[in-house]
Amino acid sequence: MMSNGRSRALFLASTALIAVGLPVPTAAADGLPASTCATSSRNTGAQSRPQATTPNVCCVVATNYSVSGTDTRIAFNGVPTFKDGPGGTITVSRAYSGSATFTVTAGAESEVGAVLAKAKVSLSASLALSNSTTTTHTYSRGIAAGKYGHVQYVSWGQTVTYRKYRINSNCSTTTLATGKIKYPSSEEGWYYWETAS
Repeated sequence: MMSNGRSRALFLASTALIAVGLPVPTAAADGLPASTCATSSRNTGAQSRPQATTPNVCCVVATNYSVSGTDTRIAFNGVPTFKDGPGGTITVSRAYSGSATFTVTAGAESEVGAVLAKAKVSLSASLALSNSTTTTHTYSRGIAAGKYGHVQYVSWGQTVTYRKYRINSNCSTTTLATGKIKYPSSEEGWYYWETAS
C-alpha cells in the first residue's frame, strides 16, 4: 500500500499528463510507472538487479489524409466549345443546363468523399463533387489578328493530390494509398484561348 504522500504525488503526475494529452501511467508492481506503449530498457549497472523500464510517449492510432492542390478547369457537359476567327471578336451567350463533375485520374474512386472533405478544409471550401447550373452567361472577347479564338464554359476547380496514411502507436506513419482527383467548384465561367488555325 502506498503512503498518502506517494499517492498524492502519483495523482498530481497523472493530472498533469492528462492536461497535455499524454498517456497516464499506472503504478506497476515494482513501483515504476507502467505504460500501454512499448517500453525501452536501460541497464542499472548491477548484474543482480533487474533492468528498469522507461515508458515511451504513445500516439493514437488513426487514419488521416494529406492533400495539395493545383488550379484546373473542368468543362461543363452538354456545352460545346465555340471557335471564331481569324481575328475579329467572339461573343458567346448560352442558355443551358449542364454540370461539371469530379474525375479520378489516379487512385480509387472510394476515396473521393474523404479526400473532398479534407480538401474543403485545407484547400478551398468551394470545391464540390459536382457543379450543376442553369444560367445565361454572355462573354465577348477580341481575337488577335490572324488568330482563332476558342471559348469553353468551365468550372474553376482543383486537381487534388492526396496521401492516405495511418498514424501508428509509436508515432510513425504508414502510407495506405495515394492518388489524384479533379474536383469542380462553385466558381464557373468562360475560358478563352487562341490558336493559329
